[in-house]
Amino acid sequence: MCYVCDSGIVNFARALSSRREVLRLSGAFAATSALGLQACATATGSSSSSSSSSSSSSSSSSVAPDTILIGGTIHTMNAVAPRAEALAITNGRISAVGAAREIERLRGASTQVVDMRGKTVLPGFVDPHMHFAAVELDDFVDAGVRRAPTIAALQGLIRGLAAQSPPMQWVRAQQFDPTIVRDRRGPTLAELDAAAPEHPVFVIETNGHVAYVNSRALQLAGVVNTTPDPSAGRFVRDADGALTGRLEEAPAMYPFLARMPVVSESELTERAMNLARRAAAVGCTMLHDCAVGALHGADELHRLRTISAQGAPVRLRGMLVAAAFQRWESLGLRPGMGDDRMRLTGMKTLSDGSNQARTGFMREPYLGTNTRGAPNVSLEQLTETIRRAHRAGWQMGVHANGDAAIDLTIEAYRAVLAESPRADHRHRIEHCSMLHPEQMAAMRELGLSPSFLIGHVRIWGKAFQERLIGPERIRHYDPCRSALATGLRISLHSDYSVTPLEPLQMVETAVTRIMDEGGEALNPSERVTVGQALQAITIDAAWQVGADDITGSIESGKYADIVVLEEDPFRVRPNEIAHIPVRDTWLAGVPLVAG
Repeated sequence: MCYVCDSGIVNFARALSSRREVLRLSGAFAATSALGLQACATATGSSSSSSSSSSSSSSSSSVAPDTILIGGTIHTMNAVAPRAEALAITNGRISAVGAAREIERLRGASTQVVDMRGKTVLPGFVDPHMHFAAVELDDFVDAGVRRAPTIAALQGLIRGLAAQSPPMQWVRAQQFDPTIVRDRRGPTLAELDAAAPEHPVFVIETNGHVAYVNSRALQLAGVVNTTPDPSAGRFVRDADGALTGRLEEAPAMYPFLARMPVVSESELTERAMNLARRAAAVGCTMLHDCAVGALHGADELHRLRTISAQGAPVRLRGMLVAAAFQRWESLGLRPGMGDDRMRLTGMKTLSDGSNQARTGFMREPYLGTNTRGAPNVSLEQLTETIRRAHRAGWQMGVHANGDAAIDLTIEAYRAVLAESPRADHRHRIEHCSMLHPEQMAAMRELGLSPSFLIGHVRIWGKAFQERLIGPERIRHYDPCRSALATGLRISLHSDYSVTPLEPLQMVETAVTRIMDEGGEALNPSERVTVGQALQAITIDAAWQVGADDITGSIESGKYADIVVLEEDPFRVRPNEIAHIPVRDTWLAGVPLVAG
């Protein structure tokens, strides 16, 4: 029996600490509930499907299919046979793909034939980097640029919330973004105090790496001018050493989160299920949580397993936070543990913060400043984290936004891979935003792949270009086409809730590179084709999360995880791709969600 599946071990783990105690521990993540994972599987690196179709029609069985789809355009994302007219589904898997005439010959007496009526069928979309922990913010008020375009508007929003709440009740807001509000800055301590002098206030930026608090919140959290900074986090102070109310990185936020109302586990589970449903409604059939355990340790793993067992309409994959490596090992967690509905893939760590927040670690200072951000860890610390995960057989994902952070990450990977070579390790650099040609060449040499937060281009492109990085350096931002030309296998992700779960919007942005602010294209030379962008949210994203043997393309032997679109992304104008309606999302041959 798997160590973690033993009920006695589970009960012991549950008794170790409460969720509130977990929050009080800066960077320590304790287990608090049952994990309930299936028996252990092999390591995350998986090979491409051995049953792939290499002809216009192939069948994995002589049994008549349960379902046949005809009458539409099928883009398989299989390079050998990229288009098809029909497909057959047997026992939840694709049993044949090819010409309509040949597929219809397989029809049996009980086969259901579905006429797609000219619609377009694609493999279900895979988001390889998102965060279910974001559901913790569901009851935070939206302070995005549409509701709070200025500091004064943010103050008004906070003031209104405070007026409706008794004194000392938390006023919390999310999605505030100083890079695109008209003031081009975050709120000061005095401004938040003026808005709600009797209420603790907590405002978190869209990027999730920076938050702002008022004096009442500092008081409740017990954070004073002389409080030392937590490891990998910062309580920002002015030149005189006085707290400004700005918090950088998650460990600095934990003392405040610990004093907030605790949301019940049942409520968080329902929120997670609702998020899975929303993802399926936009065509996703797989979500990869890229920091399981970041807030509540094993509770988060249990939550994902619960919604999977309850029939979540998406497959789940997850990287555990590497900061809790020893804890995960003590619970018996191993690479590949789980099943095809929910599986553990790797470990995740952060080398820097956010370029929007100027906490991303850059080679050169941000525009108009003498700061280039800072690394969250030393080279030695990062190397040891990667080494430990790599030797244990885990896939590794390292968050690195700034080009200096990418340098650091590549150097750490190089050292570990020189010591312990491993074929098909599929180690990743997350976001990999400010990427230079020599770094791409090094990544190819080492077998690393980037996953791009392409929403950077659309939402913050103008801010990066004119206010944060400058027109010269911005040439290196999210260079999708150059990465592909270098031979790298890329993916696109949402980083939810940093950007919405909108896979077709990601495709459109990668194809057009149009910025919301100004409506111009950011580095049009880095545009990719529609096919390349779709590949980055299907087969290549599936490959990155070790699931390309079961999903990501429409091939015989793989699960019938598909999305049906009202229009063909290859045929509409590029700026219309994001607006294509999703008709249906199918998981294992079952249409679960009508868009």
